[in-house]
Amino acid sequence: MSKVAHNRLVLGIVCVFIVFILGCDKINELKQPSSTDVLNSYLSDQLAGRSEEAYKYISTEDKAVKSLNEYKSENTESENPFVEIVKQYATFKVGNVKEAGKSANATVELTIPDVRVLLKDFFVASLGSALKNKDKSVIQKEFAKRYGNGTIPTVTKSKEFQMVKEDSGWKVFLDWKAAKLESEKNERIKVLISEATKLRESDKFSEAIEKLKEVLVLDSDLVKAQEAIDAIKQQMIEAGEKQKYLDLVELYGVKSKYYKTYSDDRVPGVEFKLKNKGDRTLKTVQVTVFFKNEDGTVIAEEKYHPVLVSKYSVGRKNKPLKPNYIWQMERDKFYVAKSVPTEWKEGAISAEITEIEFLN
Repeated sequence: MSKVAHNRLVLGIVCVFIVFILGCDKINELKQPSSTDVLNSYLSDQLAGRSEEAYKYISTEDKAVKSLNEYKSENTESENPFVEIVKQYATFKVGNVKEAGKSANATVELTIPDVRVLLKDFFVASLGSALKNKDKSVIQKEFAKRYGNGTIPTVTKSKEFQMVKEDSGWKVFLDWKAAKLESEKNERIKVLISEATKLRESDKFSEAIEKLKEVLVLDSDLVKAQEAIDAIKQQMIEAGEKQKYLDLVELYGVKSKYYKTYSDDRVPGVEFKLKNKGDRTLKTVQVTVFFKNEDGTVIAEEKYHPVLVSKYSVGRKNKPLKPNYIWQMERDKFYVAKSVPTEWKEGAISAEITEIEFLN
């Protein structure tokens, strides 16, 4: 065989091989289910609770985020049989799937039972106990009796689905990575807000604001965090004003001893006076008294509110303390300190004003 003939033979074999390969690919492509078929299969298995089958139609990228066991665990039968029964009546319809290369988008109409109406029907029919007791057989029978003719109340919602084309065919893309990151972000926000709340309650305002600023870094549109920052800043201003004004509220005439009661019992008690030497009216004044033992160590404390203007207060304490006014105990009256232990040394106390609030 001449060299030219040999070359022609080799070229012909290569061409046949290429055509064969391309032909096989085309055949394989034709055998693969369409994007619509895949989405229909996924939704059918998902609604029917066939988690393992549904997982097969999910994208590789999603599977890298969530294993089959995790997916199955999330989709196991609910502890509430009412939810499981309701799911049986859910239906769907896949609209036109718009493909663009290796991606596709589809709108799906989900028709599900109207849970609000169903719950109302069940409680009106005095079947609330069945729901609470999770009696599946009773719930199932009631469903069949009430809605067996197909008149179950439903609502229809539209949901968008994304799909991607992989080597093995079309898959449903659920973007679990983004969902996981969003969940982690929301959990972090929840922790930060909780920490900020505790710091604020402890009057650690600057630290609380820093926590809330971290929240805004995660979600700059979270109005709740910005409102909390503004409120704390206002609280800081008010706290500063209160702290300065404390020097203008005089606590004097402090006495403490065992007092004799009408029943001839002797109980620890305290007396004191207050004078508002400033120019603002006070609606709350809290006085904390510290009780000491023989060594001068504080062993107990009691908080008193001689001034407390509120709808729940009665008598003299419900009156505000105006500028230049003096508050004192009624004659032969005293504050009882019932929680003071017997180790208290009679008369050994210290007292201070620990909280005030302005009336205006």
